[in-house]
Amino acid sequence: MTLFTDMPELFPLMRGGGALLVAIGFGILVGSFRGRKWRVTWLIAGAAVGILIMAVGGATRLIFDDGVRPEIWQWVVLGIAFLVEGYLVSVVVRKFPDIDSRPFWMWMLFIVGAHFLILGLSHGPICALLAIVCMVNAWIGLRATSFDLRLFWAIDGVLKIGAGALMVAVSYS
Repeated sequence: MTLFTDMPELFPLMRGGGALLVAIGFGILVGSFRGRKWRVTWLIAGAAVGILIMAVGGATRLIFDDGVRPEIWQWVVLGIAFLVEGYLVSVVVRKFPDIDSRPFWMWMLFIVGAHFLILGLSHGPICALLAIVCMVNAWIGLRATSFDLRLFWAIDGVLKIGAGALMVAVSYS
């Protein structure tokens, strides 16, 4: 399938995005083992490590494959995705001010998944598929209230680790 073999050239942001997903996914997974403070601390730690990987990788050019650089439109898509995510997060914060509540956290997971749909344009189909499964996981988490929300938080972390690792692996093909 040429899409998979051409992905590094078509989606040069895929490698860095995948590395970021692995780090954040690990933080989410570890954060699922305890309560909100643990969840937030590890989410921040995972994001910080992911951003560090992106910064070092971008500065050393290890993130980009053999001189292939993202097109300007891919950077624009990335910016739009972050703006949409930021706006949707602000909506959830206003609608569910109790940050210990299940709806708050499940909607946060859903929003992150939704912004991956936009990122699918700049980061490739693996990211778009991740969007769908993350949103389904969050939607089930909203409705399956007899299960601890940490289960859905852990699943989200595993999904991000798996998709991110696949994005990095495919980027070297």
